[in-house]
Amino acid sequence: MHDIKDFNWNKPTNRSLGEYFPADKLDRARYATFLSRLLAQEGFDKSRPDEEQKKNYVLNLNAEWGAGKTYFLKRWSKELIVNYPVVYIDAWQQDYSDDPFLTVIAGIIKQLQLQANFDITIPKSAVSMFKAVAPAIAQGLTKKISGIDLDELHTLLFSDEEIEDDQKQNYNKLTGSDFSPAVKALAQNLIKDHEAKNKSVEVIKSKLADWVSKFEKQENKSLPIFIFIDELDRCRPSYAVEMLETIKHIFDVKGIVFVVATDTEQLQHTIKSIYGEGFDAKVYLGRFFNSRYSLKRPVLKDFLLVHSDMTKFETTYLESKNIELLPRTETPEIALANISVVLDAFQVPPRAAIQITERITAIIANLPSGKKVDILVLAFLFCIYEKNHSLYEEIVSDRFKRTERGSDNKVINISLADFLQRDILKEYLPTELTYFIEPQSHISLFYHDKFGTRKNSYSVGNYSISLSQFIENIFASEANPYDVWVFDSDDGLTELQNAEKALAQHKIEVSPEVTLLWLKYIYIKDEYGKLTKEHYREFIELSSPLDYMGDS
Repeated sequence: MHDIKDFNWNKPTNRSLGEYFPADKLDRARYATFLSRLLAQEGFDKSRPDEEQKKNYVLNLNAEWGAGKTYFLKRWSKELIVNYPVVYIDAWQQDYSDDPFLTVIAGIIKQLQLQANFDITIPKSAVSMFKAVAPAIAQGLTKKISGIDLDELHTLLFSDEEIEDDQKQNYNKLTGSDFSPAVKALAQNLIKDHEAKNKSVEVIKSKLADWVSKFEKQENKSLPIFIFIDELDRCRPSYAVEMLETIKHIFDVKGIVFVVATDTEQLQHTIKSIYGEGFDAKVYLGRFFNSRYSLKRPVLKDFLLVHSDMTKFETTYLESKNIELLPRTETPEIALANISVVLDAFQVPPRAAIQITERITAIIANLPSGKKVDILVLAFLFCIYEKNHSLYEEIVSDRFKRTERGSDNKVINISLADFLQRDILKEYLPTELTYFIEPQSHISLFYHDKFGTRKNSYSVGNYSISLSQFIENIFASEANPYDVWVFDSDDGLTELQNAEKALAQHKIEVSPEVTLLWLKYIYIKDEYGKLTKEHYREFIELSSPLDYMGDS
């Protein structure tokens, strides 16, 4: 048995050495190391008594969509194949075959042939018995097939215990002479097929056990044999269930471990679509797996880097299109990190996170020359649109109103900012949003009423505010949610001059207060404040029909 060293997936693989894998951005390598050691020991452990050294083991690798199951399984299998016999099967790509057994056995033979120094073959006669026999009878889809009464056939084939109560009366009245010749002939053929199929199962299991023994003696390989089944939850319901039955009843050979990757919740829905909503799919799945290992929800910041089109946030792209975004960021990675702060705050699942981000990039790509948009306002509205559409309508229609009883039993209004922050977990409210600001590119001299003008000494760099401050001062500003910081001046100054004055009088530093002053200035000078609710409604509703269907 080989010692399994810690896997390191921090760097991408060499394209010239086979299938390419980018660097692991979701920190999955340590899970692969842990599971490799667990499964290697479960499948083959010399410290156990001789008759118990080899075991069959089936692990359900559970992860929701977007958690990187396929990347994880493929890269993991490439690590293991150096020292172990490994088979990787994409069930979804093969479900057109209508025969899960043939899918698995063909994958095993084809891939193990390349790894074994002995013959990997199975008698054709054994394989041929796995063609489907009378599927309509098994599924009970119809009462008659070519004039054959299936109730009669059921009575001939099965015991009393398998006959429903309402059928037992009829059964007791029937004798051998009561059945038609066609029913008798078909029953005899089915019994013969069943017996032949059982013999074929034994032949195949014997072959698999023989391969296990030979791999045990092969110098460059250790036991167990690893078989990875991917994308099962994407298969047709009947195929997915048949695949599980096949693994459980045909490939339960000692020295072989299976890893079946699924979005298990989705697979349970698949099973219920066959057996009915009242069926306990969780208990049913428990029959097939020795254990379940759930990959944790990916960190959205890292997840978006894997799945998003970052080019739309590149400075060169924006300049080539003559469009502007707020926040402006030094890198696309920071732009996606900002978006992920909002998505995390609303606990958006990975699939919806990709969907929202793709809609934002589509909006950017469709902005006409000279136009601009605040992508964090977009992210907020998309989250609300997805989670609470009626609230979205209230916000964009300027109809939001909530009240509550105060301590003195008086009715008081709840602001939109307070309402939103109550709905967001407190741990997310202090999370920072980052803006890259180049003060001198906006203005070199500030207006200052006492001293005429004052030199702009603010430095170039990243300025930040908390999510809470963004909600209160930008998204849900009391004055006007999108036309922010508009106010009447008693001293005759314009809005922009008042913004300059505030910056000139403030201590030159990088702080959340300064960030808000700069955002006030930028919103007024660059006219982000002229983007009304109706503009954002159009952005949202034009792009919302765009649904992300997954990487092809």
